[in-house]
Amino acid sequence: MATVIRRFISYTHSTLVDKYCQEQEARDPRIVQAAIQRTELHQSHKDPIDPKKVISIQLLDKNGNRVGTGHLHDDGTSKFRYKQKPPSESPSSGFE
Repeated sequence: MATVIRRFISYTHSTLVDKYCQEQEARDPRIVQAAIQRTELHQSHKDPIDPKKVISIQLLDKNGNRVGTGHLHDDGTSKFRYKQKPPSESPSSGFE
């Protein structure tokens, strides 16, 4: 299954996923890992008012604990929700 996931990401959305993860890591230095939850675009059940389909990415700290979850749209837009307390300079604790 890992091969299928890698192929999907590399051929379909790898640039978007890489860019998004790098931006989130720069925004919050606790983020050092990313785990893609679903490899196909899907309707979010955590954010049902979002009309766009998403790729769900859990962003993790060095211990593998979830810092937050990102929803990446195929047009490059995204939303992020913190699981842990946001850094003091971050205004958001919900999907933005």
